[in-house]
Amino acid sequence: MSQDNIDQQEDLNKLRNMLLKSNYLLKEIEELIKQTCQEFKSNKNKSNDKNDDIAGQIKDKNNDEFICSLTLPYVPGIEVLKRRLEKKLKIKLFFSYPYKLQSQFNQSLKVPSKSVIYQIPCSCKETYVGQTKVGIDNRTKQHSKAINDDENNSNSEMVKHFQEKKFQCLFDTNDAFIIEEEKDYWKRRTKEAIYSIISESVNTHDEINAA
Repeated sequence: MSQDNIDQQEDLNKLRNMLLKSNYLLKEIEELIKQTCQEFKSNKNKSNDKNDDIAGQIKDKNNDEFICSLTLPYVPGIEVLKRRLEKKLKIKLFFSYPYKLQSQFNQSLKVPSKSVIYQIPCSCKETYVGQTKVGIDNRTKQHSKAINDDENNSNSEMVKHFQEKKFQCLFDTNDAFIIEEEKDYWKRRTKEAIYSIISESVNTHDEINAA
C-alpha cells in the first residue's frame, strides 16, 4: 500500500470518527449521507448546455477525468479534512444539515425502489455494504444461501470473512437495512464503493482506493 493510500485511509477514519463523536450513530451516518453522487454542473462555460449531466459526475477540465461529488452531514471540524479528501479521492465534498420535516414528508411519499445500496452488520462489529437492483429482500436471500452453503471457493465477501474469522462471527441478513435508493447502475456502484470506505466494509473497492 502506498503512502498516499495510507494517508487516505487515515483521513477517512478521522472523518468517520468525527461523525461518531458528534453523536451520529453509524446507521444515522449512512442515512444522512444523501445523494452521494448527485447531479453537478460546472458554472463555467456550461450555461447553454442541456441538462444531461450524470448525477455524481463532473468533468475535470484539467485532467479530463470524471470525479464524484459527495454530500456528508456537517459536524464542527470537518472542514479541515475537506481539501485533503477532495485531492486524494478526486471527489467534490458538500455539507448537508439535518432534514427538515417537509423534506422527510416528501421522501415518505416516494414509491420505494428495488435498486438500493444496503448494509449488513456482522456480530464481530464489522460491516458489509452492497448494491442490488432486485430488492433488499431478494438480495439478502442470496446472501443467506451463500452463507449456508459455505463453499471454500465462494466469491462472497461475507463467506470469506466468516471463514477468515474461523467461524467465530456471522452476518445476520435479518439486520440488513437500506442506506439509499439509486436506480442508475453506475451511480449505485460508485455510492457503494464510497459508503464501503466510510464504513470500513469487508468488501474493499480498489477503484476508489487507487484514486
